[in-house]
Amino acid sequence: MKTTLPLLLVLLLALLCQPVVAQQAPQYSQYIFNELVINPAYSGSKDILNINATYRSQWTGMEGAPTTQTISADGPMRNDRMGWGMHIINDAIGAQSQTGIYGNIATRVNLSRTARLSLGIAGGVSQYVLDGTKLNAGDDILDAAIPLNRESRILPDAKVGIFFNTERYYAGLSVANLIPFKDSKTDIATPRRHYFLSSGYMFDLGAYVHLKPSFLLKQDFKGPSNLDLNAFLLLYNKLWLGASYRTAIPMFTKVDMTDIKKRNAWALMTQVYATPKFRIGYSYDISLTKMRDYSSHEVSLGYSFFRKQNGRTITPRNL
Repeated sequence: MKTTLPLLLVLLLALLCQPVVAQQAPQYSQYIFNELVINPAYSGSKDILNINATYRSQWTGMEGAPTTQTISADGPMRNDRMGWGMHIINDAIGAQSQTGIYGNIATRVNLSRTARLSLGIAGGVSQYVLDGTKLNAGDDILDAAIPLNRESRILPDAKVGIFFNTERYYAGLSVANLIPFKDSKTDIATPRRHYFLSSGYMFDLGAYVHLKPSFLLKQDFKGPSNLDLNAFLLLYNKLWLGASYRTAIPMFTKVDMTDIKKRNAWALMTQVYATPKFRIGYSYDISLTKMRDYSSHEVSLGYSFFRKQNGRTITPRNL
């Protein structure tokens, strides 16, 4: 354990300094309830076994619009100083698609009775596909850049992250798509390296009402930064109600503000505990741009396996 923590920290710092290439990463709204999809250090942070499934349909009704499906699981190891996780993703937009599987491991250090720092890494493989049979350049146009057949590549991938949490506060930093791929012989595009910074806090508004504001900043250093501002109410520890405002800000690049406004959107979300162990979530995204005629929907299902520790039952934490 004493050697694992420094090695992961050195790896994280080294990878933060590397350059990046290619297309956008999959979009999520309900990462708020399961940050495992963006940060491997989140693995096991709730101290119980969790299984989650998500289906997202973006810009529903538009031909070739993005769709994403994920299945994930995570939990603590027996010594409670390590966490494990895994997730499977299938993401498609038009003729391009990605199917990947990842395994996560996180080492966790107790800084105090309520504060914990975790360092995590995820490794896996993804199959990237460009199906030329779904592309149409026009009857009278022969575009050499458009493949006539289905092209496929299976490539390694890795993620790394750090996650700090107390009973009320959390903050995380992670990097995805660490292994760049560029091949002039193929038209397949892989996601650029993305950096994720998130944080949130839980306030008590009463015995049965809690407020959780949070944010997520996503950056690839090739365009404007994507910023999510979130606010959620937890009622009677059974029902989450909230909203997210998604926009873009020119932090590291010079971008026309007209282009910035094209990214603005609202997301309305809810998650209900149908039983203490089973939860159902839904989000409805509303674009504030030309895409306002095409809404996005995301549905999630989750199940938790409680466990006993020192004679008491461990249940999910709200962070």
